[in-house]
Amino acid sequence: MITRRSRIGLTLDVDEDGRRYEIKQGYVEAVLEAGGLPVLLPHAEPVAAAYLALIDGLVVTGGAFDIPPELYGDARREVCGPSKADRTRFEKEILEAALAAGLPVLGICGGMQLLNVVRGGTLYQDLPSDAGIGGHEQPAPKDVPTHPVKVAAGTLLWRLLGPPVPEHRVNSTHHQAVREPGTGVLVAATAPDGVIEAIELPDLPFAVGVQWHPEAVRRHDPRQAGLFTGLVEASRGGPR
Repeated sequence: MITRRSRIGLTLDVDEDGRRYEIKQGYVEAVLEAGGLPVLLPHAEPVAAAYLALIDGLVVTGGAFDIPPELYGDARREVCGPSKADRTRFEKEILEAALAAGLPVLGICGGMQLLNVVRGGTLYQDLPSDAGIGGHEQPAPKDVPTHPVKVAAGTLLWRLLGPPVPEHRVNSTHHQAVREPGTGVLVAATAPDGVIEAIELPDLPFAVGVQWHPEAVRRHDPRQAGLFTGLVEASRGGPR
């Protein structure tokens, strides 16, 4: 008898011309290794909520683009990078629907930032310009852990990453970051310079966002695979 795998939706990126969907293999591999079934989600904004009938959990993936500041009530400045309007509209629509339905959600990099924004939070458009903070745009190779984060004890993230350690080393590449956490958003991890590196929504069964890329760094730190294991378990009603 074949055991049904939990179906985990993965949002897709688009190439520079907007003519080709793309996704890093690490996302697919991490879901498969955690026992889930990856389901790739093209940007179909008018029917975004309809995808919820097909999936048991959602990963909002990262990418080399910025969340439009208009979404969090800020005026765009030159320091803000390029956006991908169609992708963000779709991801916002499906993320809001997933949260409303209590679907387990994992936001990665820009996905974490969007998770904060849909809860009414704000972002730094550019950490060096807005906060005088640099050092968060990691050079290649992107999968190697390069800087420490401290995970708050007792959080869901703290439990997902296994036995507690003083700090975790992660691989984050970003010039934007959470500025003001949104309604019900709990800060789950910070960098030594105070930059928020992870958030979660305690009012929901499973809603976690990390600024780094666990799908890539898990090859160097297997504990990071716990984020995907936890997502898959939550998506089938397993332990949280």
